[in-house]
Amino acid sequence: MALGGCGQVCKVLLVLLNLLFVLVGMALFCGGLYLRFSAEGPLNMDLKTEHFVVVVSVLMAAGAVVLITAAVGDYGSCSENKTALGVYCSLLTFLATLTIIAGVLSFVYIREFSNHVGEFYATVYAQYLIKKDGIRAVILRLFHNTFDCCGLGGPLQTIMQETDTCPQRYSLLGISISTSASCVTEILADLQASSVLGVFLGFAGVMLVALGCSSLMYYNIKKSMYYSQPATYTYHY
Repeated sequence: MALGGCGQVCKVLLVLLNLLFVLVGMALFCGGLYLRFSAEGPLNMDLKTEHFVVVVSVLMAAGAVVLITAAVGDYGSCSENKTALGVYCSLLTFLATLTIIAGVLSFVYIREFSNHVGEFYATVYAQYLIKKDGIRAVILRLFHNTFDCCGLGGPLQTIMQETDTCPQRYSLLGISISTSASCVTEILADLQASSVLGVFLGFAGVMLVALGCSSLMYYNIKKSMYYSQPATYTYHY
């Protein structure tokens, strides 16, 4: 089906945005799945907390919904299927609305949100002390570089000898010494409501761009189908 110039631009942009959604969805779903089912230490020691299970379950659910949305969007845009694009628009509207609501609630209840983030970090850090796996190391480095912190911080961090993910450390007589502050303290003190809201609104903005493109493409296809229908003539005898 022939699309106009605007429709072709929207089609290319949708493919790129859905590729981004696939990467984000895979990271959330696979990361949450890995964290959820690898949180066991030696001798079947349970390293999960109820709070940790809730957080990773939310990550898995969000990742699954984003992946489904991206799959529907790719099918609708590549095949120029009007029905699939309509479903895609509905899913994007739902996700964007949910993201904005989550951002506003996080902004209003920033203290509670900071506590949740701090508890999640503390659990992942405790798991890493035992498991020392790559996925948790990536998550910890993300926290450490964002808040310029590491674990328990300072001398206590040095005693724990887990400074390989710390952004600040130096060596004294062959001993790696951490100079970073405690991460839980830094998260509670430095996590700004405006920054959290900005992140949520940024994700929602990308979804709204995709929604706008899919809507334009939907009406472009609808218009093309209307003009491609054969004319019906009525003969009078």
